Amino acid sequence: MENSTGPEKRYDTLTAAERSFVDEVAHHYHTAHGVTWEKGRVMAWMIISDPPEQTLEQICAAVDATPEAIEQLIEQLTLAGLYQRVEEPGREPRYRLVDDGYPKAVSDTFASWPEYHRIFQFGLEALADAGAERRKRVAEIEELFGHIVGDLADMSRRWEEHRRTVSA
Repeated sequence: MENSTGPEKRYDTLTAAERSFVDEVAHHYHTAHGVTWEKGRVMAWMIISDPPEQTLEQICAAVDATPEAIEQLIEQLTLAGLYQRVEEPGREPRYRLVDDGYPKAVSDTFASWPEYHRIFQFGLEALADAGAERRKRVAEIEELFGHIVGDLADMSRRWEEHRRTVSA
């Protein structure tokens, strides 16, 4: 199968630099988050894929995976808004990384953290009469989110300021 820039990429035909990047990202996701190597490779490949829109078959070839190993990830990241499913009559569906996908995903995650903090504050109230061990687990998480949430507004402001400066 040909793409717009030449033969379809397969894992064994990626350049050494491409393979190194794909595997470095996969290694990070595997060691830091327990993600399978195949899924980590998908996340890396979709950032650097050529062309940017890829069929499931093309993604599988590029990361040396079966559709069964990665379909669920593709669908989850599409539902989460990180990937976009592109459909045209008579063509296989293609997927692409949404422009600004990662910054938006990170911002959305950070935006949810004040709610986590509120939930764990509520947890402390709900467990007011519970034993110390149960409260300690909730208190630890509440304290973490309370500390982080305090820095989020400033961090988000600096990021937006940086983006405006870079795009100006």
